[in-house]
Amino acid sequence: MNSRIEIAFCFDEKMMYPACVAIASLLDYKNDEKIHYNISCICPEEVLAYKEELKSFVRKRDKESNVSFFRAPEQFEHAFEIRGVTVSTYLRLLLHRVLPQKDRIIYADVDVLFQDSLKEIWETDLSCDLLAGVKGANNFKSTWQVCKSYSYANELDGLEGKYINAGILLMNLKAIREWNPDEQWIQMSQKNYHYQDQDILNITCRGRIKFLDIRYNVQAHLEKKDFKDYVNEGLYDRGQCDNAWEYPAVLHYTGQKPWNNRGVNKGKIWWQYVESQSDLKELFDKSKIQNRKTTGIMGKINRHLPF
Repeated sequence: MNSRIEIAFCFDEKMMYPACVAIASLLDYKNDEKIHYNISCICPEEVLAYKEELKSFVRKRDKESNVSFFRAPEQFEHAFEIRGVTVSTYLRLLLHRVLPQKDRIIYADVDVLFQDSLKEIWETDLSCDLLAGVKGANNFKSTWQVCKSYSYANELDGLEGKYINAGILLMNLKAIREWNPDEQWIQMSQKNYHYQDQDILNITCRGRIKFLDIRYNVQAHLEKKDFKDYVNEGLYDRGQCDNAWEYPAVLHYTGQKPWNNRGVNKGKIWWQYVESQSDLKELFDKSKIQNRKTTGIMGKINRHLPF
């Protein structure tokens, strides 16, 4: 495949500055001068007013990469919200309509820090699969017990050990377009799924999901012991887990965010990058940011948050 990679981000005004960091790190860590990105940002109207500012982050880092902006569709304006995660999270469910000329795309949350190129993901053969993603931390047997307590637990039957975290996805937009799940997904978005669109994708795409190497979605709240659990429970092999721990390609700040609390697990890595960039470090009001390490029983709980 060529070295031009398609990637999409969906975010609202609340997440605009973290999106700037994610996009900047995507370009700063592509580690190959032949790789360039076509970046699609799906945002509500209030973010589009800042698009020139966002474009500047791209132009500064790679003149051959480009960024385009698309107005967020309104089909999910009444979707279920929980844990402060807004309806923008559902926008990835309509990428096949918002981007009708694209057959495949990498989707990324904006609470990520890229540490390597996404070329390996981009070259993944999906064939008849709809999605590719990394198995999430809630596949651990101890954590899956919590999932079994949800009112919709019967819909999760058969997904233990196969449930992906939707923060990084390779999406087969052509196949999804042909499948046409739009109405089903819009209706499901109003149901009280604890992990919102992530649950929707896992439930409806089951059997047509390929698993990516764990290093492409390393949940930052996890500790080394958790990577041993990935191996012991047969989710990933030891070589993959050791490599992911030492050389994560994507750090995904699930749970608490480093721009709110510098003390979160691996928050120092995010801040070291931000403070090394003159155009990023002034985006955040440091006087309002906590610096508190989560410890004790809450630390143990937060380590296994699967969203």
